[in-house]
Amino acid sequence: MKIGLLSNEKLPRGINWTLLSDPLFADLHALGAGEILAPPPPGLSTAGEYLRLAGRAQKMDAFFSMHGKARPEWPLQALSWAAGRVLRAVFYVDPWKHAIDRIAQADRLFGHDLVFVPYAEALRDLEAKGGRTRYIYLPFACDTEVFRPREVARDIDILWMGRRDPMLHRSLLALSEQRGLNYQYRETTGFLDDPRDLGLLAARSRYFVVTPPEPERSGGYSPLLMRYFEGLAAGCRLLGTLPASGEFEALLPRDSLLEVAGDGSDLASRYDADQGDDAAWAATREAMRLTREHHGWRARATTIIDELARAWRG
Repeated sequence: MKIGLLSNEKLPRGINWTLLSDPLFADLHALGAGEILAPPPPGLSTAGEYLRLAGRAQKMDAFFSMHGKARPEWPLQALSWAAGRVLRAVFYVDPWKHAIDRIAQADRLFGHDLVFVPYAEALRDLEAKGGRTRYIYLPFACDTEVFRPREVARDIDILWMGRRDPMLHRSLLALSEQRGLNYQYRETTGFLDDPRDLGLLAARSRYFVVTPPEPERSGGYSPLLMRYFEGLAAGCRLLGTLPASGEFEALLPRDSLLEVAGDGSDLASRYDADQGDDAAWAATREAMRLTREHHGWRARATTIIDELARAWRG
């Protein structure tokens, strides 16, 4: 089976894709799963390159792509269409509740045979839509080459990457001032557009803050996000709140996360007690081992290959 890996690496995109599709596609390719097809932005100057890619696409038996929205990126979809009727598989990034109907419609319209879904709540709602598409739960993972322990001092006490909850952030600022802690977040680190810089920050940190997405953004879902894996893979102890979906506890030791109230009202007492909790820090080390062995993109690539082979055979 020849698999075309439809990559958006040459299209306009955000830094998050360098931690999503890039490591996953690299692992798929390294495992001998297929050929990376990365079309350029549409235009007269790139028409020749696109036609060459379309010719290669016609030799494929299956395609795999990652979608940030229900509607696919048209340069990638056009390559898929160039091959005619083949097996098509998609991994949806952030399939929030308010997008479920659009995703189900897109799966019917574009003939997706397999759809990998990173959120258990989204999987349930998509399966309820019926249709010929087979939906498969495949949690997020992390780039274990970027997020890994390093031989550097852990001179950052607490790190919060990305979106922040204002109430917990205020509590962390107050705790840091009272205890003399080094608390780093977007405004102090600056915007980092190189994933390696993010990985180094995590490797320097003792605690890594994680929270589920805001209900307004997710439509009510409370899933396990990539951030949880990234902090653990770097050897940090997680600090924050658990996803309500139950996915964290199903995959990782619950005690690897220092759980605090969403508003941070118990942050100081919980933080102080955690400093001498040997069992909790042992759970963190076990969670790091599990994450690096079972929740990197290489592990997800293996699952994708197995599912594609199974569907292609029958």
